[in-house]
Amino acid sequence: MARKLSKRKASAEVSARVKATAQVAAIAKYEVRKNITEVVPPDVTRAKAGAWLTLISPITQWAGLKGDQLAHKRDLLRLQQEESLYEIAKRAREKIASSNFVPQAVPNKFLVPFLEKASLEEPGNELIELWSSLLASAATEYDPHYIHFANLISQMSARQARLFSETVGTDEASYLEDTLFDLQTEFLIDFIQNWVQDAHSRLSPNPTHIDEMWAMIQRDLHQVGLAVEHVELEDGTKEMSDDDEHRHGHIKESPYQDAFETDFAILDAIRLLKYVDTGYFVVADRWRVKVMCYYVTALGREFAKACGIVS
Repeated sequence: MARKLSKRKASAEVSARVKATAQVAAIAKYEVRKNITEVVPPDVTRAKAGAWLTLISPITQWAGLKGDQLAHKRDLLRLQQEESLYEIAKRAREKIASSNFVPQAVPNKFLVPFLEKASLEEPGNELIELWSSLLASAATEYDPHYIHFANLISQMSARQARLFSETVGTDEASYLEDTLFDLQTEFLIDFIQNWVQDAHSRLSPNPTHIDEMWAMIQRDLHQVGLAVEHVELEDGTKEMSDDDEHRHGHIKESPYQDAFETDFAILDAIRLLKYVDTGYFVVADRWRVKVMCYYVTALGREFAKACGIVS
């Protein structure tokens, strides 16, 4: 009988300890939730979440909706980072205000997927500038191509956007219209060959040593719209086994580096850039030159203009 009482007492003590531990854990969890909740007051969170919609409403087909109606529109969208949308809407509104265009409502076919894709960006991401410029372009001079441009931004990293901008290399839209960007690959090869030939002909006296020719290529082959990956140079009058008569490598001013190989391949895959290899061509009956590079396509040119990469 004493043993049974002892077991009951021990069981009661264990049960009491378990309950006490559970109460302590519950209190701790409550304190954590309480502290987190108090860091960002609910009213402030709701205000930030809805602010972008107020900014963007005048250029949507939702203009005139208020209160619960706008909130309902927001709830229908599959949004992630609303803080990013606020920054995009704010910058777009500033760009529209500084333009000479009267803003107009953009179609939902563009706007809804635009907002959902743009909301995936982290606040402060460099791509926010592209998103805001595209939204401003759509609100001032809409083109159905902008639906595809939104898809392109969503497929790019911040570094790829930066490399593309460096390859475009100009903020003059008229320059893009008048130079190599409308050329097909075969004409671009001719363009590069003529560019090297002309640069050589301007030198006086003409290069007599491979180092002089290599210095000319490094200086003159840099061209807006091109990212030179690699150049090969040989002296055709010398034995090819002589390493002193062969030069190869990058162009110092080119955006391309080996570490960015995959980034340029992706920009090629989404057709903003295109890769071209000229093969060997002869300059002044002596120098054998080969250029491998990426150039801005016609699609890339229009994308650059719409997304504010060129003015």
